[in-house]
Amino acid sequence: MTLAAVVFLLAGLQAVLRMYDGLGGAGGVVVALIAAVIYLAIAFGLWKGNKIAWILAIIGGALALLSVFSGEWLSFVTGLVLLVLLLLPQSRQWFNRS
Repeated sequence: MTLAAVVFLLAGLQAVLRMYDGLGGAGGVVVALIAAVIYLAIAFGLWKGNKIAWILAIIGGALALLSVFSGEWLSFVTGLVLLVLLLLPQSRQWFNRS
């Protein structure tokens, strides 16, 4: 699960940098900071075994798969790796423990 959290964190940092470059100015900084907080919260939730973070990460991974249509291969591969890691039986057990 630690690997999935790290992959999600790196994907989040990549997205934040891309947003900051694309938007620029003060608005870009605000959006990038909000995105960074969300990605960090999900990565921390994955590491702690939070079921809601797991669901949000799966949704994020599935949405990243759609980036293949815009030619963003790195985002596509990141989403694919996330989904594989999150749907492994060991990962599912990590989130079903209580």
